[in-house]
Amino acid sequence: MSADLVAVVDRVLFARWDPLGVRHDDQAPRDEYEGYAAGVLALVLAHASDDVVAEHLARLEDRWMGLAPTPLARRLAVAAAVREAVRDA
Repeated sequence: MSADLVAVVDRVLFARWDPLGVRHDDQAPRDEYEGYAAGVLALVLAHASDDVVAEHLARLEDRWMGLAPTPLARRLAVAAAVREAVRDA
């Protein structure tokens, strides 16, 4: 797994997913979602469907962040954006 691709996924998660809302907080760490990027990338590289990636994001929000999952439509859009970014990288 390429560190460059992990960085691509991290950028998409920060820009498009951001369930903690840190993107708009100048004091928040930029690497907030870096630890999740490799797992999301692994799913995309394994050709998991956007539904599977979206469910993975929901589990991260629920189990790791203690948040109610973001709406499914938003998580599906993030999954599609990650897939596109990886394809274009």
